[in-house]
Amino acid sequence: MFHKLLSIKPPVWYMILATIVFSVAILVLPSLQVFSGQTFLYIAEPILALIVAGIAWYYAHGRGDRVRHRTEKALIIGSVIAVWFVADFASGIVLTYQHNAVAASPIGILINVLAFGSVAVALEYTRHSVMLMGGRRNVIPLGIIVSIIFAITQVSATQISALQSLDDTIKLVVGTLVPALANSFLLTYLAFNAGFVPQLTYRFGLLATQLLPPIIPKHDWYMAGIGSLILVIAVYVSIDRTRKDIEVKGGHFRHAHRAYDAMFVVVMVALVAFMTGFFTYRPEAIMSDSMNPVFARGAIVVVQKATAMDAQVGDIVQYNMPDHSITHRVIRIELAPDGSGTRLYITKGDNSPSQDPPVKPEQIVGIVRAEIPYIGYPSVWLKEIIK
Repeated sequence: MFHKLLSIKPPVWYMILATIVFSVAILVLPSLQVFSGQTFLYIAEPILALIVAGIAWYYAHGRGDRVRHRTEKALIIGSVIAVWFVADFASGIVLTYQHNAVAASPIGILINVLAFGSVAVALEYTRHSVMLMGGRRNVIPLGIIVSIIFAITQVSATQISALQSLDDTIKLVVGTLVPALANSFLLTYLAFNAGFVPQLTYRFGLLATQLLPPIIPKHDWYMAGIGSLILVIAVYVSIDRTRKDIEVKGGHFRHAHRAYDAMFVVVMVALVAFMTGFFTYRPEAIMSDSMNPVFARGAIVVVQKATAMDAQVGDIVQYNMPDHSITHRVIRIELAPDGSGTRLYITKGDNSPSQDPPVKPEQIVGIVRAEIPYIGYPSVWLKEIIK
């Protein structure tokens, strides 16, 4: 294996060296406090990644991707990621949901996509160029080296500096390092056997599942690591098993279409079930600004089905009135004055001047667990038109 590495052309090593310098820079520079955390993450790191890609472009310029059926393979990868995302998101029905901190607002999402997306494109282009110029004779030793180096770029200095015990080390290894290595080996495999387009499809599919959903399942570090490994295995098996099949004459899109159909059915069934309240969670459009600034008119809140006994002071609950439902905060809980021992829930909108009439236990249908701004406006307008 060593003699094969000696036959690799110098430009390949230059690109690898540039990637190593980038990896060291993103680990060291934050600790030197040359930049603020946000400046480094959104400006310095993308610039450094683009410089590395520029070096790769200089040495690999003009070399085309010779892998066939890239579109079909990209479609298969996209389908697997979509099915995995639906299954992962549905796990929140059991584990509950939480706000996605990186999807706080549309502008924030756009900034994250531009920053993280540019780094992803730059690094994957460099990975692809290295594997393309390395040649088939060196694919195994070079692939191992490239996968390890690029996996390091997924580990932040903050995670390393936070290590204080053996438990922290185990969490870093299982929750971050092992998934990073698995994803890196898969991306290197895709770079050589599937092409740049499927490679980017996988990388951007991962970014989309992380950056776009306003709510995400509340996974711990172990579940997050295992989920990532499951996705890696699923994509590898799908591409490896269909690599020869999609080259059969007249059957280029057969497996791609099957994967797409499966993805479409799973997504539509899960969506309909979620919208109709089949699961523990269901969406509800907000019709007024009574809870502003927590959520405003036109937002969608995700309501967890619950009984009155689950509601505590401070919770935002949804309760039914004769002709509509109200979503307000519980400000206190009292006993009914008739001596029956029945609990009455006193609610009030955060933006309302007065409290609501006492709410009986049987009126409460759920507790708000998350909020998605703006996307409920079509429902609001439709209800206003009907009225």
